[in-house]
Amino acid sequence: MTTAPGKHPAHKRILVTGGAGEMARYACRALAQADEVETVVVSDRDHDRAAGFAAELGPKARAAGLDISDSDALRAALQDVDIVLNCAGPFYRFGREVLGAAIATGTHYLDICDDWEPTLEMLELDGAARGAGVTAVIGMGASPGTSNLLAMLCMNGLDSAERVYTAWRIGGLKPPPPGEEDKPNAAGEHWIHNCTEQIKVRRGGELVDSHALDEIKLSYPGVGEDSAWVCGHPEPLTLPRVRPEIQESYNLMVARRGLMEALQRIADRVRAGELDVPAAAKAILHEPNISGPAAGPATIHGDLFAVAEGVKDGVPTRVGASPLIIPAANMGEVTGYPLAVAALMLCRGQITTLGVHGPEGAVDPEIYFEQLARFVDNRPDGPVVEVVSERI
Repeated sequence: MTTAPGKHPAHKRILVTGGAGEMARYACRALAQADEVETVVVSDRDHDRAAGFAAELGPKARAAGLDISDSDALRAALQDVDIVLNCAGPFYRFGREVLGAAIATGTHYLDICDDWEPTLEMLELDGAARGAGVTAVIGMGASPGTSNLLAMLCMNGLDSAERVYTAWRIGGLKPPPPGEEDKPNAAGEHWIHNCTEQIKVRRGGELVDSHALDEIKLSYPGVGEDSAWVCGHPEPLTLPRVRPEIQESYNLMVARRGLMEALQRIADRVRAGELDVPAAAKAILHEPNISGPAAGPATIHGDLFAVAEGVKDGVPTRVGASPLIIPAANMGEVTGYPLAVAALMLCRGQITTLGVHGPEGAVDPEIYFEQLARFVDNRPDGPVVEVVSERI
C-alpha cells in the first residue's frame, strides 16, 4: 500500500474512535487478534469504559480517553497511529471533522457512516486526501459497505449498468420493556431521520432531491418481484463514481407491508411538525400490526442484497448478488466485522487507492467477501456469495 508520510510501513497502529461502542467492539476484537496489527487504541469519551474493554482485548490493546470534538486532542491522538477507524457518530457532526484531522496528520481513515449528507461533505476532501497520501474508505459497514460491494459484483456481470439497487431487510419492531419507555433509542432515531428528511437519489443520470418511503417493485433473478421502499443512504451517491453510466440508483428497505405503512404514518406526522424525530422513534414502536403475520406476508427478498440492470453481450440483463456466508448474529457483527476486514486489507496492501472513496472505489469485492466469511464460526464449504442473472 502507499504509506502516508511519516507513518510506519509494517505492523499497524490503529485507533478506533467510539471504540467501546456496540459496533466498534467487534472491529476492535478482530484487529486485536490480527498479525498485521501492532496496537489497537480503544478511544472513547469514557476512559474507564475504554480501559475496561481494552483489558478484555489483551496485550495489543490500550485505552485512550478522547473527545473527538476537541480538535487539538484529536490531531494529537492521530499523530501516533497509522489508521483511524471512525465509529463515533453522529457523522453529520464528526465525519468530516475526523477525516479532516486524518488528512492533516497523514493517517489512513475508514468509517461506518450511513448518512448521505456527510458522505457528500467527505467526498469533497478527495483531492486533499490524495495530496496527503491518505486512503479514506467511507461507509464501510453493512449498508453501506457490504451492500456496495454486492452491487459491484452485480455490475461486474454487465457490460453497461443502467440501474443499480442496494437493499436490506427490516424485521418486526417490539415495544420497549416496562420501565425503558423513555430510554433514548439512537438507532431508531437515526432510522426515522433517514425516512423523514429530504434525501438524494440517482435519477436520470443525476443526483436529485427526493423523499424516502416511495414504494417500488424490485425483482431479484430467480426469486421474483416484491415491494421495496426507498431509504436515504449513501450508496446511490457513491456507486456512480465508479460506474458513471448509471441512470438510476436507490437504497431500499424490504419488509412486511404493515410495518412500512406504520412508518409512513409516523413520517407524515414528523413532516407535519406533530412529532420530532426522538418522539417518532418511540411512537413507531406502539403502532399496531408492525410485526409478524399481523403486518402482512413476509417479503420474498433476502436480508442484504443488490440488483443491477443493464446490458450484457447486447442483451438486457438483470444481475443479483447476496452473501451466502456472512457474520450476522447481530448489528454489531454485521457492521463491525466489515470495517475490520477493510482495515486489514489496507494493512496488507490489498487497498492502495489514495483519496476518499465509497467501498466500491477502493475495495476488491472478491477478496473482501472471502475474508469476511472467515469470521463465521464453523464456516461451511462452498461459495461465499451468490451471483445470479437473467434476461429481462
